Amino acid sequence: MDAAGRVVLLRGVNDVEKDAPFYPAATGFGSDDVAFLAERGFSVVRLGVVFEGLMPEPGTIDFEYIEHLVQSVRDLAAQRIFVLLDFHQDGYGPATHGNGMPAWATLTDGLPDPPDPFPTYYLTNPALKRAFDNFWANGLASDGIGLQDHYAAAAAALAARLRDEPYVLGLEAMNEPWPGTKFVSCLTGCPDLESQLLVPFYERFASAVRAVDPDTLIFVEPFSLFNFGLTDSALPAIGAPKSAFSFHAYASSPEGNLAVINHAVAVGERIGSAVLATEWGGTDDPDVIDLESDQFDQDLVPWIYWSYTGHMIVDTTKPPTDDNLRADVVRAVTRPYPLTTNGTPLSLSFDPATRMLTYEYATKRPDGRRLIPFRTGIVLPPAVYPNGYRVSVQGAFVTSRPGAARLELLNDPRASKVSLTVMPGPE
Repeated sequence: MDAAGRVVLLRGVNDVEKDAPFYPAATGFGSDDVAFLAERGFSVVRLGVVFEGLMPEPGTIDFEYIEHLVQSVRDLAAQRIFVLLDFHQDGYGPATHGNGMPAWATLTDGLPDPPDPFPTYYLTNPALKRAFDNFWANGLASDGIGLQDHYAAAAAALAARLRDEPYVLGLEAMNEPWPGTKFVSCLTGCPDLESQLLVPFYERFASAVRAVDPDTLIFVEPFSLFNFGLTDSALPAIGAPKSAFSFHAYASSPEGNLAVINHAVAVGERIGSAVLATEWGGTDDPDVIDLESDQFDQDLVPWIYWSYTGHMIVDTTKPPTDDNLRADVVRAVTRPYPLTTNGTPLSLSFDPATRMLTYEYATKRPDGRRLIPFRTGIVLPPAVYPNGYRVSVQGAFVTSRPGAARLELLNDPRASKVSLTVMPGPE
């Protein structure tokens, strides 16, 4: 919900710089990219935060690194794009052939560290698995302070600097956490390990952030095996009431991805938290992107595509012009959608072939109120409707100018439901 009580459905992209110096602007992500994303109608970017960059030595915060992140947040805010700060890791850290966690926080107990690739190393690398075990146990760094305590302190430093930035959506505690050596039990669901390992870490993270910022949404993920559609999650709400459940959809089939989405929606309903698909895609196949986008629409789930760098734009050191873009991917992820709804969303669909958008919502809000003065805002990217669009609506009045990139609707006081159809204008 936004401050006016309207339901918010975000759409956006990931941008994570995994290599030093660990912030996207270092490889060219700047105002031209932000303007491109805004013109395409995106409303959120998941921006990578790397613990190795944030705390390069035990207890030492790199405040210059934070300022680089702040500048990207402000560049995005200038185009009214929200930012989710994602504490990102894959394969624990460089010491175990991954990224994210610094060497000083990688306690492997001397186990073998074969150079296996992503994602195989999660299953085959003993050092990687033991590093996670020691992190979940809050093992001690060289200064005698627990790894999680350092991590939480770094999160608090970042949150304190960002708390007055109005377009910060939230902080995500860890990208794709791995259970460690006990991963096999999570192949069919492991609520005991979630309770023993994830929950204490997330609560430590949330407490540190809440000490400096009571308002920022705190996003948490289940163990990454959830993302393949085989398991559920028993995680509780963390940082409530402003808590959010983050998930990724990377199953091997459309049926598997739909199972992931349905599981995530069920978790959100169970714990009363916002739900956001913070990663999905990772492909250049527009047909796959269209299909999964349809699945998100079916369950009214907001999403953040993986990723801007590498899949949408070829080289971020160069402008996002046609010769530097993957046109099929950009076309597929650019879709109209209801950003803010003064009511309760009921159904949403978009046909990329005909470019027809249909949307229905009840005029009664989820809290039971019906507040007439607030508008519903539908994002209609000019790239989808280059010749404008035609609108058919029942139960509301159009209040935006013809051809506006954001269609605004004012509910009819007599209506209990609004039905909208948008078609492209004449060629």
